[in-house]
Amino acid sequence: MEWEEYASKKRFRRVITNTFSSNEDCEMFIMVLRQQWPKHINKLPDSELEITRSIESPNIMSAIWTLKDYKHFDILEKIGNEIIYPYRNKLSPKSNSIKTESLCKIAGS
Repeated sequence: MEWEEYASKKRFRRVITNTFSSNEDCEMFIMVLRQQWPKHINKLPDSELEITRSIESPNIMSAIWTLKDYKHFDILEKIGNEIIYPYRNKLSPKSNSIKTESLCKIAGS
């Protein structure tokens, strides 16, 4: 087992989960994310976006951001408001978002 503790205020996560009315709407939204975020991700230095989709319910997906600076939450929100949320809002998914600070990672060997 491997334990890695993160320094305070050095690693943040934003998790946005969307539940769409259909698998097709979910797939279309994922396609938009794949097309749009590569054009803007450099505005968030040292950040990472992981897109996941539920195995059991393929109409549910999550965008998981890893950020190095707390101030990047504001930049992420601004970019999202401009390029992602207008499209997402047309599809009207049920959406949940949380901002977190990473504390540690525990990994098996």
